[in-house]
Amino acid sequence: MEILSLIAIFLVGIIVGFINIVSAGGSMLTLPMLIFFGLPSNVANGTNRIAILFQNGFALYQFQKNGHLNWKFGLLLAIPTTIASIYGARFAVNIADDTFDTLLAVFMVIFAVLLIIKPQRYIKGKFNPKVAIPLLGVAFILIGLYGGALQAGVGFFISLTLLMFIPNIPMGEMHGLKTLVVTIYISVSTFVFIFNDLISWKFAIVLSIGSAIGGSIGGRYASTLPDKLLEKILIIAIIFFAVILLVR
Repeated sequence: MEILSLIAIFLVGIIVGFINIVSAGGSMLTLPMLIFFGLPSNVANGTNRIAILFQNGFALYQFQKNGHLNWKFGLLLAIPTTIASIYGARFAVNIADDTFDTLLAVFMVIFAVLLIIKPQRYIKGKFNPKVAIPLLGVAFILIGLYGGALQAGVGFFISLTLLMFIPNIPMGEMHGLKTLVVTIYISVSTFVFIFNDLISWKFAIVLSIGSAIGGSIGGRYASTLPDKLLEKILIIAIIFFAVILLVR
């Protein structure tokens, strides 16, 4: 039975790794799956981050190869995000399973709604350039707090924020920035989970291998692949898992 669980996690890792790079929100599927396979919620939360690190590492190579990495801007955005993520992670390691499951389910529903209404269509480029930079900094502090605590769907919030304040950003560069920022802050905040012994290394390794494969494929096609069908599938899956989490 355990072998079947590991095989299932490996396959989910490939799918989620691909989704996280070409779109966002793969962790909305990974976290419920890890919880359903018996991991405590905070252990599932920590375990998922190891896989994201592997997945993003392979994806960054593809973004660099394709010329889609703005290292200077990415590192600048990563500073406030990383600091805030440490505080978010410290909050997450002490949260009760029931509370975490409820918070995750609520944010999953919010994420699905945002995917449906696409708020970026209404707010894209609406901000005065003079206030865009400080607002961008505040936004990434909030993103860091959320990413450190829950992580799921953070890529979408980063993409949405970049489109709000930098409306003409190329899609390839946007995905590259998203991946770079997440990689940097997760590299630091994950140690909070490691120090608190909240990683299932068996699941983490299997999920990481699958996610790395999916992330590598996603990094290759992130700037060219239409994601409307992917979004529809993701919305259905997210709502399904959110309902199950709430019912639990």
